[in-house]
Amino acid sequence: MSGKPDKTNTAKQGRRKIRLEHIPFVREVPVVVSATMVTLRYVGAWLRAGDQESGGFLVRLSALGLAGYVALYFAEKHPGLLYVYGATGLVVVTTVAVRTGLSAGRTVKDLEAAHAAAEEEEPQGADTPNDHETAGEQDPETTPPQVTSAEADAAFAVFIEHSVAFAVRQGRKGVHTDTLLQRIHQERMLADWTEPMFRQKCKSLDIPVRTQMGIQGRNYFGVHVENLEQTLGRPLRIPAQLVPDLTPNAPAAPPAEPPAPPLEVAFLKTPADDD
Repeated sequence: MSGKPDKTNTAKQGRRKIRLEHIPFVREVPVVVSATMVTLRYVGAWLRAGDQESGGFLVRLSALGLAGYVALYFAEKHPGLLYVYGATGLVVVTTVAVRTGLSAGRTVKDLEAAHAAAEEEEPQGADTPNDHETAGEQDPETTPPQVTSAEADAAFAVFIEHSVAFAVRQGRKGVHTDTLLQRIHQERMLADWTEPMFRQKCKSLDIPVRTQMGIQGRNYFGVHVENLEQTLGRPLRIPAQLVPDLTPNAPAAPPAEPPAPPLEVAFLKTPADDD
């Protein structure tokens, strides 16, 4: 034995091993990447929202490509614009991260896992029957309704008819298709439906849809009262809330709200699933 102290192990122990999480801002890289992917999803959804029948998708794609070409053209002449583009992109990604909760250090996978866990979690006591209920009894309010495809289609047609009738009472000639879909989404129904899918469903049920219909200065797809009455072969039925009260000295009715979609609409099949 030489008696010399072993300095190799002490040197390795004293030297701190650098990990990625020790480097500043590296922990935020997954957040930035996730926020960028979410931003790209929004852009893709915006492109897919363009109507395919009238070329809306190609128009939006061309507009996006033209904007990118113009940005690169000016960046070649003025390189300082690259800093402006980078700062704008950082602001957009940061905004998306804050709005979606990614800034808290959670990635898209974390958010999806938390959402799945929340769906799997059930409220306590949900399976415990009440004392006055027997084992074979069920609460009719909690029993899921059994709705056939024909009943859902009929409810959908009635909703459109009542919505057009309401629009006529408001001094308009019809209603836009995206407005109808928005009312359905407000009732937490058909959340995965897009406006082109809505029009395709109307087409499958022989509900006429105009490609251009001006309503309050906006021109878009819509259901016109004349086309709908011609298809039905009769005047439109008025919703119950629009029937005037003929009682003498009856108080003035409050402003009527647009008709809500029937509950059966939630059981509609997507146009692709229809036979």
